[in-house]
Amino acid sequence: MRVLVPTDGSWAAYAAERYAVELCRRCGGEVVALHIYDPEISLETWKVRIKRELLGRMQTESDALEIIDRVKRLGEEAGVRVEGIIIKGRGRPSDEIIKFVRQRGDIDLIVIAPTGKSHLFKLFLGSTTEGLIGELGRLLKVPVLVVPKQD
Repeated sequence: MRVLVPTDGSWAAYAAERYAVELCRRCGGEVVALHIYDPEISLETWKVRIKRELLGRMQTESDALEIIDRVKRLGEEAGVRVEGIIIKGRGRPSDEIIKFVRQRGDIDLIVIAPTGKSHLFKLFLGSTTEGLIGELGRLLKVPVLVVPKQD
């Protein structure tokens, strides 16, 4: 079993990362940790381009590597193989994840947090999660498991 865990480094994503690793430990699977690295966020709704520093902190490539390394450490501790992938993408992360899943063709399950780092998108379930649930269910037939943030 190959489990994709898209992560943005948030505490909510950490819960999904831990869940994916534990699931693979129990079932003998492998985790694919995916981080979409985008130095700018496009808010298509408002037709505005906003730099990440306006959202709290600008992300660098080394930040992306730290996020993936965190998942790899979780895997090492549990004896689970973790493949880390960083994609420099533009646009909605859910679109990039869908494109990735289509190209890979070997993802059995997606484990994702209900919300991520961006507080602007908390009006929704989480724009990435919402996009994945709708699109994957209809187009890819890949199950999506939403893991709530653990307190």
